[in-house]
Amino acid sequence: MSRNNKEIRTISLFSGGGGLDIGFEKAGFNILFATDFNHECCETLKLNSGTTLSSDMIVVEQDITTMDLSILPTDVDLIIGGPPCQSFSASGRRAGGAAGQLDQRGNLFKSYCKVVEKVKPKAFLFENVRGILGTNKGKDFQNIVDSFSALGYVIEHRILDAEDYGAPQQRERMFIVGHKNDKSFLYPRPIYGIDSIDKKEYVSVGEAISGLPFTEKDCLETKFEGGKYSELLPLVPPGSNYLHFTAKRGYPEPIFAYRSRFSDFLYKANPDYPVKTIIASPGKYTGPLHWDNRYFTIAEYKRIQGFPDEHIFFGDRAAQIRQIGNSVCPKIAYYMALAIKEQIFDMPTGIDYLQPGDVLSFDKRKGKKAQKTKALHQAVLENRKKHPMDMFHLFPFQDHVTPTTAKVKDNLKVAIDENNVVAIDVRTDTSSKIQAILKLAAFDGINRDRKIELKITVHGESEHGVQTMWNAVDVWVKKSSNFRSLVELYGHFTEPHPIFEVLSFERRSDLPIFKFADHCMKFENCSAYFPKEKLLDMWGNHFQKDSFIELARTLRRYRFDIRCHETNIAIPQGVYMVAYPFTLPYDKQMNFYVREEQLNG
Repeated sequence: MSRNNKEIRTISLFSGGGGLDIGFEKAGFNILFATDFNHECCETLKLNSGTTLSSDMIVVEQDITTMDLSILPTDVDLIIGGPPCQSFSASGRRAGGAAGQLDQRGNLFKSYCKVVEKVKPKAFLFENVRGILGTNKGKDFQNIVDSFSALGYVIEHRILDAEDYGAPQQRERMFIVGHKNDKSFLYPRPIYGIDSIDKKEYVSVGEAISGLPFTEKDCLETKFEGGKYSELLPLVPPGSNYLHFTAKRGYPEPIFAYRSRFSDFLYKANPDYPVKTIIASPGKYTGPLHWDNRYFTIAEYKRIQGFPDEHIFFGDRAAQIRQIGNSVCPKIAYYMALAIKEQIFDMPTGIDYLQPGDVLSFDKRKGKKAQKTKALHQAVLENRKKHPMDMFHLFPFQDHVTPTTAKVKDNLKVAIDENNVVAIDVRTDTSSKIQAILKLAAFDGINRDRKIELKITVHGESEHGVQTMWNAVDVWVKKSSNFRSLVELYGHFTEPHPIFEVLSFERRSDLPIFKFADHCMKFENCSAYFPKEKLLDMWGNHFQKDSFIELARTLRRYRFDIRCHETNIAIPQGVYMVAYPFTLPYDKQMNFYVREEQLNG
C-alpha cells in the first residue's frame, strides 16, 4: 500500500551539508532525523531547518559508531546516506593507493548496516565515490554488498554523473539501492547529454553562475596570488591546467613534465562547459579556478554543486567549501528520490528510466577525449620535427655549445665540454677520492632522440655522497631550466613518465648506500609494490638490520622515499615501495621528517 508524500518517513545518515536531504525533501520525502559526526555540518542542517530542509528534522551530532540506536525514529520507510569517501577516493590514490577498508572510515558502512538492521526500512540508498568499486581489488565493494544482502535486501548499483542531471560539474558517483521488490530497480535516465531522451545540452558553469553578485568581500576572498606558481594561472587557457606548460603541449620552455602533477593542478574552468569534480579540501593551486584568474566564491561553489542559493553553510570559507565538496549533488539526489518514490512507494513521477543493460557514455566520452589528446601530442611532435626546438630552450643555463664552467655552490661546479656534455663536479668533503660517477640523459619531453647528457662525479668519503649527488642534479635542473625540481623530470610516483634515464652508475665506494642507490636507479625497482621480505633479504645484512622497520627507517634517513603501511595506511600490509629512483632533494626536508615521525609511531 502506497503512502502519501509526507508519510514517506526517512532518516539521513552521514548527512554532511545536506545534499542528499535537499533532493529527497524536494521530491516529497519527510526526513525526520539526520546525523553527522561533524559539528559544522550539523550546524548547517539546523540553519536550513524550515527552508531547504524539513522543519520536522531532528539533528543529532554524534559518532555513528557509538550512537545509541534507540534514539532513532520508529516506523521508518527509507534510509539515505553516504559514508565519508576519502578512503576510496582519488585523493587516497595520490598517496600511493586508496585505503578502502584499511582505513577505519572505510568500515563505516558497517554502522550503516547496523542502522538498517535496527530500523528495517522498506529500502535504503547508499552513495559513495566510483573508486569504491576497485579498492583492494574489489573486495571492499563485495564486502559491502554481502553485508547488505545478508540483511535480506536485493542490492543494485550504478555509476551516475551529476552533469547528466543538471549540475555544471563532471562528478561520477556510485549509488546503491537496497530494496525487497520482485523486479529490478531502475535508475533515472539522464536529463542532459547524449544519454538523455532529447540530447539536451549540458549546463555550462558560466550559465550556472551567471547573475551572481561579486562583492568586495568576494574580491578579497578569491584572490589568487602569492606562491611560486601563482603567476602561471593567467597564462593557462580556460579548460586547461598545468599541462599547458609541458613539452607535449608545445610549450617552448617547459615548466612541468607530462603527468608530473594531478589534473586539477592549475586547472582553469572553461565557462562554456561543465567543470571537473570539485573537491572538499583544495590546495592553493587546486582547481577548478575561475576563468578570471581567481578562486570561485562560495555562492558559485554552491551552484556548481547544485545547491539552492538560499541554502546556508555554517563556518568559515574553508569549512563551507569542505561541506560543499563532500556533499552529494542535490540535483542527482532529486532524480534518485523520484525513482525511489515511484518504484518503492508506488507514487508515479513520470520520469524516464535506464534499463539494466543500458550503458552510459561517460567512459566512452573519456576515451574520445583521450584520443583527441593523443592527436594533439602527435601534432606537436610532427611540428617539432619540422621546426626542431633548440634543447637549450629547455636548459638555458648552458651557453649553447661554448664550453663554460660555473660555480653553483661551494661544493658544486658545472662545466660544459666541447661535446656539449654537462659535467657536474660534486665534493662531499675535502678528500679528492672519487666515490661514484653517474651518467644521465635528459630528454626534451616529447622526442627521446633529442637529449642532453650529464656526467656527475662525486668526490669525498662521506656516507651521504648519494644524497649530495642527487641534490646536485636537482640543483642543476632548477638552475638550467624552468622545471622546479628533479621530481618534474620523473613524474609523480603513482604514474611516472620519466624524461630522463640513467646511462650508467660507476660505484667506487663500498658503502652499502651506494649499492642501494644503484638498485633504485633501475626504474623497475621503483613506484611498484614488493614484499617487505624482499627489502630485508636483499639489504638487511648490508645495513646490519634484522627488521623491516629499522631498515626502512635507515634508508629514509638517507632520504630514499620508502613507503609502507606504517607511513601510509593506503599501502597494504606486507609490502613496500621505493617511490623515486633518487633521494629526496634537501628542500623536501620538512615533509621527510613528518613521514619519519609517522614511521617512528
